[in-house]
Amino acid sequence: MALNPHSERPELGAPADYAAHHPEEQPEDWGWHGEWGGAARKAGYVVAVILLVMLTATHYNHSGSLWLLISTVALIIVLIWDGLRRKNSWRQ
Repeated sequence: MALNPHSERPELGAPADYAAHHPEEQPEDWGWHGEWGGAARKAGYVVAVILLVMLTATHYNHSGSLWLLISTVALIIVLIWDGLRRKNSWRQ
C-alpha cells in the first residue's frame, strides 16, 4: 500500500513552543561541528592494519586477498589525501 504524501503536516520537525523559543539553534552552538577529529583518522589506520593482517589467513584462491589489498590501498590513499588536505588548508 502506498503512503499518502499529504498524511502528515509539513511542519512536523519541532513542537511549536520549542521552535518559538529556539528559532536559530544550530548544532555548532553545542560544540558539534560534524567531525570526529583525530579519533576517526587513527581508527582508519587501525582498520588498514587489520585488513593487512587479514591477508595472512589461509585462502583457497587469492580473490579474497586481492579485494583485501584493494580495500587497504584505497583506505590508505584516502587517509593520506585527508592528511594533505588538512595540512594545506587555509587557517582562519
